[in-house]
Amino acid sequence: MAKKVKKSPPPEAKTPVVLARVGVRLAAVMYDGLLIVAFNAIIAAILVGIATPAEVAAKHQAVVLPDWFRHFVLFPAMVMMTWLFYGYFWRKTGQTLGMQTWRLKVIKPNGQLLSWSDAFGRCAAAMILPTICGFAANILYNNSGAFALSLVFGFMGNYFWAWVNGRGLAWHDQLSATVVIRVPVDPRQKRGVLGWFSKDDEE
Repeated sequence: MAKKVKKSPPPEAKTPVVLARVGVRLAAVMYDGLLIVAFNAIIAAILVGIATPAEVAAKHQAVVLPDWFRHFVLFPAMVMMTWLFYGYFWRKTGQTLGMQTWRLKVIKPNGQLLSWSDAFGRCAAAMILPTICGFAANILYNNSGAFALSLVFGFMGNYFWAWVNGRGLAWHDQLSATVVIRVPVDPRQKRGVLGWFSKDDEE
């Protein structure tokens, strides 16, 4: 009597990895930017309150902070707050709140999530062009408005590189050896307003 041969289940089809396009990545950055501005505003308020003399604060007078405080205390604190924001989400799930909304995820080429050192390296790589542009504007114009605008141009230069290199990788993607991919749609997931309050259906 011939034995019945059990058929093995067909292998599951793997979902192809799709790199995220520049437009949707910038949309996620703008979303996260609103949150980062709010966090940095809180940090700035705390630091300015600490640096304001008690007699000035008691009279509710405005005080002009010295340049050294703005350059060596306030600005580094805001940069660190931004790095911690991205590092926390990239290390935990690979997605910030803005990236969740547009189904983006940052990973290593082998599919693993970033470590703290990977996240900080990626943030540092993203600041190279803005820093160069900021120093150039400061030398040429010595104006705070020109400095801020040059930072924006430098930041956009990171993503402009993704358009011209033919691989869809931004400047900081290549320098940090990371990629940003599109996450497939999960049909079980209910999407809330702008990605907030989303939850899975109960099976």
